[in-house]
Amino acid sequence: MACRRWQAMLGISLMITAACVVFALALEDVVSQVAVLKGGQQLREQHAVTFTPYYPSDGEPSQVGTDTIQFVIDQINDQKGYTAIINNMGLDDPEFADGHLTLILFGDVISDLFPELQLCESVPCAMQGSKLAGENMDSVNIAGENIPVVGTLPAGATFFDPSAAGLPLDNRIVIRAPSNLLPLLSPIEQEEAIARTVLLDPEAKAVGTFVKMSANSGLFLIPHDIAVDQPQRFREIMGRSAIYIVGMLSFLLLVFIAFVSSARLTIRQEHRAFKIRVMYGATPFHISLRIGGFLAAVVLIPPITILTLLLCYLHLAGAPSPNVPLWVMLGILVTFFILWLWSMRSTKKIGG
Repeated sequence: MACRRWQAMLGISLMITAACVVFALALEDVVSQVAVLKGGQQLREQHAVTFTPYYPSDGEPSQVGTDTIQFVIDQINDQKGYTAIINNMGLDDPEFADGHLTLILFGDVISDLFPELQLCESVPCAMQGSKLAGENMDSVNIAGENIPVVGTLPAGATFFDPSAAGLPLDNRIVIRAPSNLLPLLSPIEQEEAIARTVLLDPEAKAVGTFVKMSANSGLFLIPHDIAVDQPQRFREIMGRSAIYIVGMLSFLLLVFIAFVSSARLTIRQEHRAFKIRVMYGATPFHISLRIGGFLAAVVLIPPITILTLLLCYLHLAGAPSPNVPLWVMLGILVTFFILWLWSMRSTKKIGG
């Protein structure tokens, strides 16, 4: 039935599939932003200040001054801040952490800010992501110090980073390093550590001093108060996402209305063929399977296939909310069964 009308059915199917994919992506963004807002709750309560870096134009790592490093160390030791290295650790050593992605954390206060991560307590220490649990790794060497790997993080653990939002940890080695290792790191590692510094409820004078010292090293930092900036950014993102979601839902509704009209015409055209099949022994169950196959070929199989591929991609890419396509698949399944029941009611008089 679908193949004989392949041009019209293919067009409708492609529109449904495209709308479902865009809807899933917009919904994934909304769910991720909600998770980010939830993850930053502790930082908002602490009136945390983060920094947006502007790097030197020559492309070389800034030569962070010892006074800047010492300032960060003092803030960490006084429980007034923390920092992290996500991207630039061990760039000149392909064998660092056996080639796995890492997250280096400096600051004891992190355990209090993110208790859901269940981080190891005895610094220095390291933990494996849940998907790396089978790896035989005893320790990680940073600046000549061996840091023991002592456990595994909970499945689905996500670290909230003000710059990177939700950072999935299932495929990462999370290392809690002592602050006295900061002066021993390479310039590019120190640069990222300075740029990712988070100060907790700091005085304006302390923020100004830190920005000035960084600028003297060629690294220009713009401070942001998370309690002010994050909710505002969240509202802007939600507004844009709502436009996409409402638009896609409206488009999907119009496409399904067009498909229902087309399906009604198709079933009416097939009415004679259905009666002939009933005369030769076809039961209502057989008729329902034939109609269900027609509907599945248009509104079920194509979008489910593409959404499954999207689901796999989001998992592989480490998206903060990779299971959102499953919700859209559930909606497609419910819609399919509603259309199937409606179609069966339209053909209930076949065969008496």
